[in-house]
Amino acid sequence: MGWYGPRTKASILTALLLLMLLPTALGQSESSVSLHEGFNSLQLTPEQATALTISMEEGDTALLLWSCASCDLTVSTDDEALTVENQSPRMLTLRTEQSMLVETSVSTTSSETITLMLYVDDDEHHLEVRPSPESTLSAAPFGLCSLPKDCIDTNTGVLASQIAHSSDGAFLHVGEVHASTNEYIVFNISAGDTLEWQWLASTEATNVEMYHQTSTEELLLNKTTMSTAAYAQLAGDAPTAQYWTAPEDGRFVARLSTQDAKAVWAAHVMNHPKRTVESLVGADLASGTELIGHGETTSPFDWSEVHTLHLHANLAPLDVRVDQLLSGAWVQGTATQLSEGESVIVYPYPDVSGGRLVVSNASVFSLEVSTATFADQHGLEAPSYVPASLEVDNSSWPVINLTETTTGAFTLAVHDTSDTYRLVVDGWEDSIHFVQFTIVGDVEGLEWQLWDIDQTTSETIATDITQPVGDQLKIGLQVGRGTHYLQLRFQNASQATPNLWGEDVESRTYAIQAAYSLIDEGEEPWFPPSEDAVYWGNVARWFMGILFLLPVLYLAVHVRQSRRYAESVAEKKQRLAWYTSRLDSGESNARQARTDMAKALHAVAQLEWQEGLETWGPHRVEHRTEDVALAVWNVDERLATKDGAWPLVVGVHVMNGTWDLAALRFDAPEGAAYNVVHVEPRFLFQGEEVFLDTMGPGHQTYLIVELDGKAEHIDVELNGRMDGEPFAARIPQTLHRSENGS
Repeated sequence: MGWYGPRTKASILTALLLLMLLPTALGQSESSVSLHEGFNSLQLTPEQATALTISMEEGDTALLLWSCASCDLTVSTDDEALTVENQSPRMLTLRTEQSMLVETSVSTTSSETITLMLYVDDDEHHLEVRPSPESTLSAAPFGLCSLPKDCIDTNTGVLASQIAHSSDGAFLHVGEVHASTNEYIVFNISAGDTLEWQWLASTEATNVEMYHQTSTEELLLNKTTMSTAAYAQLAGDAPTAQYWTAPEDGRFVARLSTQDAKAVWAAHVMNHPKRTVESLVGADLASGTELIGHGETTSPFDWSEVHTLHLHANLAPLDVRVDQLLSGAWVQGTATQLSEGESVIVYPYPDVSGGRLVVSNASVFSLEVSTATFADQHGLEAPSYVPASLEVDNSSWPVINLTETTTGAFTLAVHDTSDTYRLVVDGWEDSIHFVQFTIVGDVEGLEWQLWDIDQTTSETIATDITQPVGDQLKIGLQVGRGTHYLQLRFQNASQATPNLWGEDVESRTYAIQAAYSLIDEGEEPWFPPSEDAVYWGNVARWFMGILFLLPVLYLAVHVRQSRRYAESVAEKKQRLAWYTSRLDSGESNARQARTDMAKALHAVAQLEWQEGLETWGPHRVEHRTEDVALAVWNVDERLATKDGAWPLVVGVHVMNGTWDLAALRFDAPEGAAYNVVHVEPRFLFQGEEVFLDTMGPGHQTYLIVELDGKAEHIDVELNGRMDGEPFAARIPQTLHRSENGS
């Protein structure tokens, strides 16, 4: 027992020691993540530390920010060459005196995502002395936003550009400024370009002023932007921005300063090139569109005299002017200052043919543009007068409906106080019609006038003027057939429009109810035909009848000739050998023989299948199933249209079923594949395939196919669908090129 006692105690102590060391070993088993400059996002696991490494060069200053709910981030300070300064609970700066990997660790008590922003000072283009206008030096890079709509998203509620973190490299600038020494950055710029500056982070309050320099002059611009101490714009936050527009070609010089001992800062800098014209021609302004831009912009648009223009300044103030195109010349409008959220309505001049928006005094703007019609009916604004005569083009006078209610409005903003409608009555000669019109709604100050017009002389036969009786306003008159006019107007036009022309005032709407009755239908016109009309009518009938019969006669003659030719072809057996013999004897040339073969294809197809086979000759390969039969003949190569091609005659006979998507395939089992170079009749072909038309039961077709290739053998197969099902037939014999078709 004495010996076992100490041994047992030692074993127990050793086990306890291992158990104590085990959690420490597990806790030190961290996953390592390398942080890159810009935006980083990590998923954290509760009670599990994540090791982070930051690569820094000698003399670097880095700014590290993070956002999380319950995480804890620590930086290893074992290396004396590393200086760590806490700027806020979620911000610190790192400074190194030598190149190293800075080790940090982050842990959390709950499952969450941590967002980290790492910015490393890059002083390559940062100067301590402001350059003179005539000095030459390398300019700093900046991001480029070619199209405003690609960078600005008004749904975020701000007009600052939305920069993807993946593109930080071109946009990002990081620096360190001291109270004793300002920092300067130079950007090359062109006239009209707009430079945008967005603060991302700063350890202390930092101010930016902007100079514009040409080769001879320098101008301090009147806008500044300042960040606050411990400022951080993390992912998801709405950015804030300042803008400067270049008055002429040259460069911007940004001056950064701070009242504190030193400040580390980071910002996005981008250039918006000048866009003098942003066309809205062709845009659907009835549905509305959004005009986004920087600096002064001109936007032409389609405009008609019956549409008002609605403008709304979204998210930023601006100056806007609306010019109108009249008779090919621009009439300049008055500039209007719109505050953020303010709207304005612009009315067109009569006969306007276009418009243009001129936006100014806005470094960045979002202008909502839309149009709305104030036409009385079918896109027409009712004129205020009656045409002088019936010969005048009256298409711009809207036609009033005699069976439905017609609505309209007096657009008082443009002093519209009289609307004239066209009344069209259809009927027989000497017919009499009664029409009555009633205004529904407010009738105060209005009056009617109705004209019955003589359709021959354009003179007024009768007219009537009525004014309201109580709360009713109606007018009625007997009129003849033809065109007449109805006018609704204010009794006192000047009293109805005390406003200035174009001043936005509420329109006066109205509805017209029509009633119609036929008093006398008149006499139905009838004109007996003349003797000439009867004679020439008979001539025309006979002539047209003969013309209709000519195609039938032609078809009958053509069918008869085709049958006779088919019978003559059937009498001459082994026709391919006959062509060869005529070529050998010189009785025919290749061109004549090809022409005769092309005619024979259609003729042989009219014969019985077996008779057609005998007509072409016995030297063939063929295959027959219950549904389809195939046959192929070699043809003398002298009859090919292309030198070196291999001509064949192929016959296809469908006995059962309907074939569609059918194709003949000429497969070379050895050597390179053949290409089809010519087909007669003209079927579609590609590669080694010829595509046939839809073929039904009893269908026969013959075709000449020319193949281009070097192989000595081919296999012939027919693929397609028969009655909707995939089907194929292949001639089991291989056709040899060396076998002469004769």
